[in-house]
Amino acid sequence: MKTPKKLSDKYIGAIQPLKKRFTISDGFGLYLRIHPSGSKSWVLRLSQFGKVSDITLGRWPEMSLKAARQNARQRRKAAGLTPQKGYTLADAFRLWKDLKRGRIVSYRNEKRRIEQLLMRPIGNRQLDEITAPLVIQIIKPIDRQGKRSTVKRLLMRLREILDLAVCAGYIQHNPIERVSRVFAPPITKPMPSVPWQDLPTVMKVLSDAPIRVRQLFMLTLLLMLRPGEAAKLKWEWIEDGLLTIPAAQMKKRREHRVPLSPSAVRLLEEIKDSSIHPRSGFVFPAVRDGGKHISSQTLAKHFIKTSLKGQLVAHGLRSIARSWLADHGHQFEASEACLSHVSGSSVSRAYQRSDYFDQRITIMQAWSHFVFDCAECASFSTAKPRTGNGSQGSE
Repeated sequence: MKTPKKLSDKYIGAIQPLKKRFTISDGFGLYLRIHPSGSKSWVLRLSQFGKVSDITLGRWPEMSLKAARQNARQRRKAAGLTPQKGYTLADAFRLWKDLKRGRIVSYRNEKRRIEQLLMRPIGNRQLDEITAPLVIQIIKPIDRQGKRSTVKRLLMRLREILDLAVCAGYIQHNPIERVSRVFAPPITKPMPSVPWQDLPTVMKVLSDAPIRVRQLFMLTLLLMLRPGEAAKLKWEWIEDGLLTIPAAQMKKRREHRVPLSPSAVRLLEEIKDSSIHPRSGFVFPAVRDGGKHISSQTLAKHFIKTSLKGQLVAHGLRSIARSWLADHGHQFEASEACLSHVSGSSVSRAYQRSDYFDQRITIMQAWSHFVFDCAECASFSTAKPRTGNGSQGSE
């Protein structure tokens, strides 16, 4: 078997023993020693002050090739010798990306944040050079800006990255396990919302909004959806008075069924009738491209242009609905299910798997009556204007 310039796990596994012990070099004094018995061990040869010494690091595969290289690097540094290049923080970040891609909803935003705030300043650093003081130095400017939530998420993700590096054998321990204690925790504030009693006032403010904004507002409110879920709605998900949002489109990756009241069905018919892209598969297609959906920030952007700025955000519509359900005595678990929330402990959820669909039919009907009563009180309409072209709204 031809010896490669650099060892690999595949090559090491294929090495057969000989009658006599022999070694194969990996560079920088690191050797793999193969015994006649077939066992394989790592040896680091150091030369200091005219004396050569062999240090046994561990056996393969208990000590992986990656772990052996990192161990040899650290020992050479401690001996004052030039160490070989080891794994960098960017190498560990690649492990994180491979693991998290497609598994967390916020993957793109998290990846971009890590790249900008961590990888740019220290991504090329060797992993054994990543220390708690170094990380604190990088994070402090972000903390001074008052971005405590960003600090919390960065440290959480960096801990994950370094934990993966430990599992891969890149490093022996996570150096930042307790760094989060240095920084003050973020102050959690609920998203701005208003009491459900003020819903007619909200509708009066929005009564002169573009028709698409009014329709998006009304459907989001009626169905108690998150802004992103409402923006991505497709016609194919709606059938026989039932909206079924696929698990892949939901925050918690669980399919969400929404019973549609007769009023919600009529609203959907109005939306389809006034659509700027009638053939689009999206309930709310983008203005310029029917193959794309409306921006999930459409409502938020409109709210900040009105007197609702600072008082109500798009996500706050769910708070209005949930508060109304609570004040009108609707069952807690069924009310939570309306918002695609889960309730109870992990043990109870393992047994109780109902989505309270039958109860939610009655709840959604009652909520629909209230919403449209508010609309009538506020002279709020989602119907297409009878004359003129009408404003289709902007994103």
